Amino acid sequence: MLKSLLTGLFFIYFLAGNAYAEDYNDIFWGMLKKENQEIVFVRCDSPSLKMKIVRTADANQENIEKAYQTFNQSKGQSMYFAFIGNVKDTGNGNYVFNMYDVMETKTGRCNLTDALNNWNVSQ
Repeated sequence: MLKSLLTGLFFIYFLAGNAYAEDYNDIFWGMLKKENQEIVFVRCDSPSLKMKIVRTADANQENIEKAYQTFNQSKGQSMYFAFIGNVKDTGNGNYVFNMYDVMETKTGRCNLTDALNNWNVSQ
């Protein structure tokens, strides 16, 4: 009885830890912007907030490189992306975007309402 209780508690602890890890990253609609020879991330819902980009160790490098190529070849065409990652406050009003993946590219203005309305939930 005690063994099954301990096994159950361990299982619950394990699931809770995994649930937190999966919830750590989120979807952010935003743009890539070139500023002072560096490409920064700008969220659609916070256009004045520019964040340094850091790729996570387990990032999907192929999708991220495709997004960078699309951005570099855009020639002034407006576009925005659905990024997966998380934001870290480094203090003094500075933020870092830890980029994990890029899910989608859209042409047009970076508008959060449009982005959410155009999002295909089945993806």
